[in-house]
Amino acid sequence: MKLQQLRFFVAVYEEGSFSAAANRVHATQSGISMQVRELEDRYGVQLLTRKSTGVSPTEAGRLFYAKAIEVLRAAATADELLKRVSGTMTGQIRIGLIPTLTRSVLSEAMLRFTDTYPMVHLSLVEAYSFQLIDAVGREELDFAVVPAFEGHENIRSEPMGTDQEFLVGAPGNGHLQSIELQGHPPLRYVLPSPANSRRRRIDRYFAAHHIQTESVLELDAMFGTIDLVARSDWHTILPGIMCAADLDGQRRRLHPISNPELSVSYSRIEPAAKPLNQAAQAFSDILQEELTNTLAATRAATRCED
Repeated sequence: MKLQQLRFFVAVYEEGSFSAAANRVHATQSGISMQVRELEDRYGVQLLTRKSTGVSPTEAGRLFYAKAIEVLRAAATADELLKRVSGTMTGQIRIGLIPTLTRSVLSEAMLRFTDTYPMVHLSLVEAYSFQLIDAVGREELDFAVVPAFEGHENIRSEPMGTDQEFLVGAPGNGHLQSIELQGHPPLRYVLPSPANSRRRRIDRYFAAHHIQTESVLELDAMFGTIDLVARSDWHTILPGIMCAADLDGQRRRLHPISNPELSVSYSRIEPAAKPLNQAAQAFSDILQEELTNTLAATRAATRCED
C-alpha cells in the first residue's frame, strides 16, 4: 500500500468524484481511478460505489477513510519532524481568518512573525467562516480561525478562546456600562446579512430572549458598519476583540451585553490528515497569544467599570 494511494482515495472520498479529486491533487482523473482500483483489487474490497453522478463510500470505504487520514497525518508529522531537525525554518504557509480577527489581532501577529521568521512566506486570506471551512476541508489552507466549530470528519478543531459581545453606538453617556437588551426600548441595528454566521447567532439570541428591533439595516462590510454607527443613532453588535481600539470611548460607545451575556468562541481548524507544519504552528502560537491578550484587555476594562 502506497501513501499516494491513500492520498488519492481520501481526495475522492471527500470530493465525491474522481474529476474533482484530480483537480484538488493536480493529477489526472484516469491516474487517480487506476490507483484506487489497484487498492481495491489488491485486497478484494470495494471501497467506493461508482455512479454517473459521482461516487459514494461503501461501509468498508468509510472505515478505511478513518484509518487513512490517521496514516497520512502520522506520515506528515514524521516528515515535519525531519524538517525541524534540519534547521532554519523556511517555506510557505497559507492562513485564513474571519474579518473580526483581521481588524483586531492580525497586524501585531504578522509583525511578530515576519520579524522572527523572515524566510517563511506568509499568505493570508480574509473570508467568511463557511468559505474558510470549505477551503480547509480541501487542504487549500494550512489552518483557519472561525467561530466555534465542532469539526467534520476531514477537519480537526482546537478552541482558541471565548469573547463577550458589545452593543456599539455613537459616543455618549454610559460607555462600558453593561446593558440588558431584553426589555430595552427597540433600537435600530446594522447587522450582517443572514448568510453570515454572526447574523444567525444574533438572530437566535434575539428570538430566545424576545428582543425587539425598531429596524435592521443589513451590511456585510465591517469597516462600513463601525463608521456608520459612530456617525448616527444606529447600533451594531460586535465581539470584544473588535472593540479594543474603542475602549477609550472617543469614537464609539461600548456596552457589554449582559443578563444573559452574548458571547462568541473561536476555533482553529486544520485538515484532519495534515498536521500543522513548524511555520504554521509558530504563527498559530503567536496569533493565540495576541488573541488571548486582547480578550483579557477587554474583559479587564469592563470589570473596572462594574
